[in-house]
Amino acid sequence: MGPPGAWAASYPDLILSDNPVAYYRLEELAGASTAVDATANHLDGDIVPNGDGTSPQLGLPGIDTNSFNFLGGSDFGVVTLNYNPALSPIAEDGVHGAPFSVECWVQSSALQGDYSVPLSMFGPYESGAPYSNASGWNFYQSAPSGGQSFWIFNLKNGAFITASTPITLLQWYHLAATFDGTNASFYIDGVPVGGPQASGGYLADHNANGQIGAGSNTGFLPFKGGVDEVAFYTNALTGAQILAHYQLGTNSFRAVPTPPDMVTQPTSSTNYSGTKVTFTALANGTAPVSYQWQRGSGAISGATNSTYSFVCKYPDDNGATFSVHVSNSVGSTNSDVATLTVLTNLNILYGPFGGTRNVGSKAALRVVADGAQPITYQWFQGTGQISGATNDTLWLNNVQLSNSDTYHAHVANPFTSADSTNATLTVQARPVTVPLTGYAKLVAADDPVAYWRLDEPDGSAVATDAVGSFDGSYDVNSGAFVYASPTGIPHETDTAINLTGGAVVTIPYALELNPVTGPWTAEAWVMPASLDPGNFRTVFSSMWNSDSGGHLFGWNVYQHVAGVWTLNMYNGGAGGSFTSDFVHNPIVTNTWYHMVITDDLISIRYYVNNALVVTLDRNGFGFIPNGINGDVSVAGAPTVLGQRSDNAFGAFDGTIDDVAFYNYAMSPDQVQAHFLNATKITVAKSGGNLVLSWPSGTLVQANKVTGPYAPVNGAASPFTVTPGSTNTFYQILTQ
Repeated sequence: MGPPGAWAASYPDLILSDNPVAYYRLEELAGASTAVDATANHLDGDIVPNGDGTSPQLGLPGIDTNSFNFLGGSDFGVVTLNYNPALSPIAEDGVHGAPFSVECWVQSSALQGDYSVPLSMFGPYESGAPYSNASGWNFYQSAPSGGQSFWIFNLKNGAFITASTPITLLQWYHLAATFDGTNASFYIDGVPVGGPQASGGYLADHNANGQIGAGSNTGFLPFKGGVDEVAFYTNALTGAQILAHYQLGTNSFRAVPTPPDMVTQPTSSTNYSGTKVTFTALANGTAPVSYQWQRGSGAISGATNSTYSFVCKYPDDNGATFSVHVSNSVGSTNSDVATLTVLTNLNILYGPFGGTRNVGSKAALRVVADGAQPITYQWFQGTGQISGATNDTLWLNNVQLSNSDTYHAHVANPFTSADSTNATLTVQARPVTVPLTGYAKLVAADDPVAYWRLDEPDGSAVATDAVGSFDGSYDVNSGAFVYASPTGIPHETDTAINLTGGAVVTIPYALELNPVTGPWTAEAWVMPASLDPGNFRTVFSSMWNSDSGGHLFGWNVYQHVAGVWTLNMYNGGAGGSFTSDFVHNPIVTNTWYHMVITDDLISIRYYVNNALVVTLDRNGFGFIPNGINGDVSVAGAPTVLGQRSDNAFGAFDGTIDDVAFYNYAMSPDQVQAHFLNATKITVAKSGGNLVLSWPSGTLVQANKVTGPYAPVNGAASPFTVTPGSTNTFYQILTQ
């Protein structure tokens, strides 16, 4: 018999048989001002065209008969759905969401520069709880990453479910989402993806109008593409019902045989030699549509996709022309001709930025250049070339007074070269020496860039960097600190700092804490004193908000309103990669957590209590660190313990201890050693001897494994041992 409802005479009959509260068939033709609700509830929508009346386009082929096509852009057309609780059901408490379902058919025609929204019932971000993180829900087409984007269902304060299969442009998809009062589910073409997800914190749309073709309150882009057959329900549809809708819908397209028509034309491009150039075209028409790219009048072998990419070279490709021949079973057409201009420029965008560093610490200087590739670098101290210093960033380790000097980089590409401006580095004696005892010895042995023990006495104004040059300030704001609070680090007695009411530790922006083109690690011990279901509370962050939320860079870790730790990495867009730790779920108050974020330039990893809880594809997401070249006037914001760097959302309530930053990606063994506050001996052969190495602590030995152990006089790592006739056992005493 098939799935329930599969015997319905038509697609609209099937939908109506499942009792939607509103059903917008989008059958209207050009000139219509109302999107009619096909149910008896008459929750009609308003068709609001753009300024010149070109969007949305009505009467295009769709499911059963017609559909709407939206053209996006800054002046966009939309269908407005006037707020009604039936479209966004509310629970008895008047705030949280009640069960509902929503479905639509969508056809994307473009990869845009950010997230875009085909359908939303989404309330604005408001001041104060509970709507400070907005309300309602929407479907997203994700921002492109690696030339791909994905469908997402976003249930505010409840779920963020992303499909794993990339979107194919001009292909119709059936999107459906359900919320049963507890869990949310997301379906694409009748198949559940990424769920169900626990969503008890979902807040229903707070009195805001819905939109077909956009989601203005989300802050993201309007949709470019087709939308059809939008239906709302006040119950959670079953998987069988959703599958039946998809199956009948796929057999209900109005297929009018049409020759190819260019939707997106290739455009002329100017690129630097040695960089990748991509020409894009897109054609509608009866499937399948075939593409053949041409250079001049000749076909390019293998170039049969809607995009054509290659690395351009000067002078060979300068002035070359490209077009694409598109064909299907009905006819064919040729695209516009695009011209490629290849440049040889070398542009030094930002010179290095100097400053004052303490003896024994690290210093970093960076020059920022673009232009024709490849670009090479050679650093100089004064007029002397620095051996091996051939990256865009110069790292100086264990700086001494003799490193006080000017520094610049000679930058070259295959066509030209130039020198950067000079930066002055001043090295001073360390103003305060922090004792490195116990756990601190283990951290210091792993060579951090900066390390804040947070053990200052009561009333201190400065959080001293024990190994680097990046002291922080204890900023009370409207809150308070409790100095010398107990730590949670195993076997450690050195104290921590407790923060309440918005008190934070602020560390001025520095390139060393935010390597742009190099690996890094951030580490902290934290103990939350409370949870907040109405706000997001950041534990620590190093992020730059360049324009009040439109472009975010860097990272932060926060307590999610759902009671889980969440790592947020930014890529310069308005959103981020929000990834939560579901291993330690829920967060337990008054419990210590050891957190480590590592970035090896391939993967970003987030460890909590020695468990790898999140792994992100760094390049796929396009992570962009906080700042550019160390000059805060160019870009960059502080590193902050206890709050987001831009003061958005809530402040942390709890205790923080022993925060460290590194200019490399810590290994899992190092993460484990810090979590356990333990070290281990590594053994290597050297001829007939053994060489013992350890990062910190005192080497002790015994004749029996059970001891007693005594220090090995004068032993320092690495230590050479000549095997004898009796057994000798070695351990490391860390305290």
